[in-house]
Amino acid sequence: MTRSALNRLAFLCALAASCAAAGVGWGDDAATAEQEQFFETQVRPLLAAKCLECHGDKKQESGLRLDSRATVMLGGDSGSPAVIPGKPDESLLISAVKHKGDIQMPPTGKLTDDQIAALTKWVEMGSPWPKSGQSEIGLSAAERVEIDRHNHWALKPVARPEVPECRTGFLARPEEVRSQRSEVENPIDAFIWQKLAEKQLAPSPPADRRTLLRRVSFDLIGLPPTADAVDEFVADDSPDAYERRVDRLLASPRFGERWGRHWLDVARYGDTKGYAFMQERRYPYAYTYRDYVIAALNADKPYDQFVIEQLAADKLPLGVDNTPLAAMGFLTTGRKFNDIHNDIDDQIDVVTRGLLGLTVACARCHDHKYDAIPTEDYYSLHGVFNSSKMPEELPLIGSPREGEEYRKFEEELKKRQEELTQFDATKHGEILDQVRQQAGDYMALSLLRRERGSFFGRAIEFLKVPVGDVRRRLVERWRDYLTRESKPEHAVLGLWAELSPVEGDGFAEKAKDAIARFSARPDGTQPQQANPHVKAAFAAEMPTNRFEVARIYGKVFSEAYVQWRNAGANAEAPGKLSPQWRQLAEILLGPGSPTDIAREQVGDYVTRDERQKRRDIQKKIDSFTANSPVAPPRAMVLQDNPQPNDPVVFIRGNPARPGKQVPRQMPAVVEGEQRHPFADGGRLELARAIVSRDNPLTRRVIVNRLWMHHFGEPLVLSPSDFGIRTAPPTHPELLDWLAMRLLDSGWSLKDLHRRMVGSSTYRQVSGYESMRVGGSDSLTLAPSHSHTLSPSAVDPENRLLWRMNRRRLELEAMRDSLLCVSGELDLTTGGRSVEMTKTPYSRRRAVYGFIDRQDLPNFYRVFDIASPDQSSPRRPQTTVPQQALYFMNSPFVVERAKSLAALREVTAAADPPARIQALYRQLFQRPATSDELDIGVQFLAAAEAEMSSEIKLTPIEQYAHLLLLTNEGMYVD
Repeated sequence: MTRSALNRLAFLCALAASCAAAGVGWGDDAATAEQEQFFETQVRPLLAAKCLECHGDKKQESGLRLDSRATVMLGGDSGSPAVIPGKPDESLLISAVKHKGDIQMPPTGKLTDDQIAALTKWVEMGSPWPKSGQSEIGLSAAERVEIDRHNHWALKPVARPEVPECRTGFLARPEEVRSQRSEVENPIDAFIWQKLAEKQLAPSPPADRRTLLRRVSFDLIGLPPTADAVDEFVADDSPDAYERRVDRLLASPRFGERWGRHWLDVARYGDTKGYAFMQERRYPYAYTYRDYVIAALNADKPYDQFVIEQLAADKLPLGVDNTPLAAMGFLTTGRKFNDIHNDIDDQIDVVTRGLLGLTVACARCHDHKYDAIPTEDYYSLHGVFNSSKMPEELPLIGSPREGEEYRKFEEELKKRQEELTQFDATKHGEILDQVRQQAGDYMALSLLRRERGSFFGRAIEFLKVPVGDVRRRLVERWRDYLTRESKPEHAVLGLWAELSPVEGDGFAEKAKDAIARFSARPDGTQPQQANPHVKAAFAAEMPTNRFEVARIYGKVFSEAYVQWRNAGANAEAPGKLSPQWRQLAEILLGPGSPTDIAREQVGDYVTRDERQKRRDIQKKIDSFTANSPVAPPRAMVLQDNPQPNDPVVFIRGNPARPGKQVPRQMPAVVEGEQRHPFADGGRLELARAIVSRDNPLTRRVIVNRLWMHHFGEPLVLSPSDFGIRTAPPTHPELLDWLAMRLLDSGWSLKDLHRRMVGSSTYRQVSGYESMRVGGSDSLTLAPSHSHTLSPSAVDPENRLLWRMNRRRLELEAMRDSLLCVSGELDLTTGGRSVEMTKTPYSRRRAVYGFIDRQDLPNFYRVFDIASPDQSSPRRPQTTVPQQALYFMNSPFVVERAKSLAALREVTAAADPPARIQALYRQLFQRPATSDELDIGVQFLAAAEAEMSSEIKLTPIEQYAHLLLLTNEGMYVD
């Protein structure tokens, strides 16, 4: 980058920083309603009428444009901004319209006093420019990147903030103050309480022990505590009772099942491909990725290693244990689109939104509309993922199985695989024989520029080649080979190098001269002696256009192929040929030649009909492994292609319109000028760049996700989008402190969980009782300093966390808790996914449920499961009648009610009140209140009186069913 460009960037960054300090953005989309109205009614019409004729998109006098905020700030040839927000006296635009100094605008006459006053007021209020009218015209992609990197909060380096000095205590009654220590024990509370103090708010009292244990149990393992566990915790008055309980939950194998499901939402996990025409729809081994995630979280695998393995486990030393290969399901278990570019787009999206909080996929067809992500950066990543593919045979993981059943499975699988191997071998020979005789056709097709449209149509027009005989990828191989190898001095391809670029009139004369020069190489005086067979072919027939050049070359290569076949068509054949024929044969058949296609690559070169026959054979293999219970687990990996892809920009996202070539590398907005192209395919380098300690995004994104699941709302409201249009975090210092804590702890996620659930903020009550606003800047306020204004009026969305958020259980925790309280939950871990919605109902945890992208059951949709079609930042939260109807009518829920009523604790009770108490204890881990007891007794009596043969539930089963419908079991306080 030149010094002038660097100076310009430095100026732009400093200007954007001053705008931020003044409370306005570079492209200010945060204008108030009043400011927007003022701009649209007073300023924009004035600029359009008086300025844009000379300073608009068609004309820029003195290099100045005034049709966007960015170009106004950029200024013109003077090198200074036209406007300095908040400072009209220092703004050149105001000086010019006031006709002060040498520049007086407009030149046709001075503006009226009201018009000058409007512009002056606009500058005084910070020069707001609503986003609807904002553009980045005048800024290069590099300038946008540098401005965002220096000024956007998410792209600045992660800082280590000082923990605020904040005294503990509560605003409410003095007896509720839980600690007399002068310092906050958990830094999280210090950051939260500091923000509360700024609003003269105080935190809420602590929740009671039963509520707290239910909350942390559901949060960490997705299951309710037992009544005995609650009793034990309530009775334990040791100072570390809660911390020991948290450690026990974090050590439970149930922890990985709970938090693994959260990660699977981000990873858009599914057990099927989606719409898979004429293929096996299921992923036979998707479950190995799910099991990897659960095991990794249980083992507290460092998050940086967790990320690296999911992108490039195949590039890491695995030793004797190759189970980490299953981690690559992060890239391979997504929806399949039957189009490689859409598949890669899905991979780019899950990596960038899921790990970095960047919406890079928006730049597929054009530069990102809002964020500094140019299309070139999208295709840099496209090249990374286009340099890998799934192998035909997936690697085995874990220990091999034994036994007669497994032996029979192996025999049948081998038989089906041999059918595919035979098909490939036969088709490989057929394809090579065909394409080697069609060298001339492919050379001609390589001349057709792809941006002109379908080369098949062009082939019919120019060459009369049957469409079914043309193999798309072979055209690319010939094009690349000829571009790389053909030079004017080449003994065989010299004429091609000179004549293939020639189009239009004058071809015959140029061809005559080129052939004459080529033929004048009989004695070695030229760089390389011309091949006599090529000379003879062009001496016998003068081409009239470059396509005839290809046809003549085709005749020569076809004859060379015949010579090779007559010599035995094997590895020894070239040695039996004359040097001149061997020279031609090596171009057609040798290593690196366009027809040097390995047998394992045959699937890439078959025609549509051949591909479908191959898919039918492959489907037999996939269906067999998907249905067999003894099929050993395999990892859904990627492997690097023999040659990395050198990506080019697809103009407007169209693969048929290749543009500028770009390197495989990280987006500039993350690494800036420090980035460098990846040496190989790039997945491992990409993974390491993502978890680099210098990357400001990765740690912020994951701690924000953890916070969201613990507290109900994230610190940054859009967990997968940390872009320019995202609202800043409510507690930026806390976000950075947590990000630094993750690094300090060796990337331990369990350490973050322990910190979050151990905070006083997490342990608050979720209700509104006893909440008031203080009249001082201290949190240790006496009640006399309070007044009656409710905190809900000051912070209605509880963004400052003056209380805990009440939350509804997600689908998995809801279903698992029903099985848990009825004593039926199957805690078997791992293995193939199971059907959850059909009878007989599985009693395994819902995380092991089969996710069918193409036919997702209504049960999942009604209870807001994340869409498996794309990475999900957070689940929707709906309240619809179908949810209540499910609990009222679902056979699954009715079965749980029967099992609950049949528990020994219930059946052994002596009378209705005792049975009611047993149910409350089992369901809610508390005794029924006197009112609840009275209502329950009345219900049982009425149900007993109304019993008939049509009612299939006993009174106690009806009552258990009724309790399962209550909010207390479905919500966590």
